[in-house]
Amino acid sequence: IKENERIKRNIGYMSQKFSLYEDLKVWENIRLFGGIYGLSDKTIAEKTNELLKQLDFEQERNTLVKYLPLGWKQKLAFSVAIFHEPRIVFLDEPTGGVDPAMRRQFWEMIYDAADRGITVFVTTHYMDEAEYCNRVSIMVDGRIDALDTPAELRRRFSADSMDEVFRQLARKAKRGD
Repeated sequence: IKENERIKRNIGYMSQKFSLYEDLKVWENIRLFGGIYGLSDKTIAEKTNELLKQLDFEQERNTLVKYLPLGWKQKLAFSVAIFHEPRIVFLDEPTGGVDPAMRRQFWEMIYDAADRGITVFVTTHYMDEAEYCNRVSIMVDGRIDALDTPAELRRRFSADSMDEVFRQLARKAKRGD
């Protein structure tokens, strides 16, 4: 059990579909995830107030999550995934369905987490988002077919964009296997 607790303290996860509980209030979701990650009640209370202020959600504290706009839900879901300050966080399609302005804000949150020492793994189908990453791994037929910085991948494939790199790699895919 000790190993499980150690792992839980060091890893965060945000699923593609919301990991938040829609019928709980904003603060209740934060408290729940803080508890799951093993934080004390005192720490949860302090960090909840800080987080609500940071997200400018103070007025939404008692709002049921189901009434928040999509982009706000995404920001909250990411925030609870890193609430316990893990060493690494996995984000599965974190910006799917949000508008371009919110996508940009979300990436600023990712950069901020990385600046605080959190390693961020992102899965995405938006190749323009791959440009924001330090390193990119592109899988074809279930195998890593390319792994490097965006600039180096563009150079290696003589491509102007990550979309073009992806298209070149995707052409090699075995269809229907």
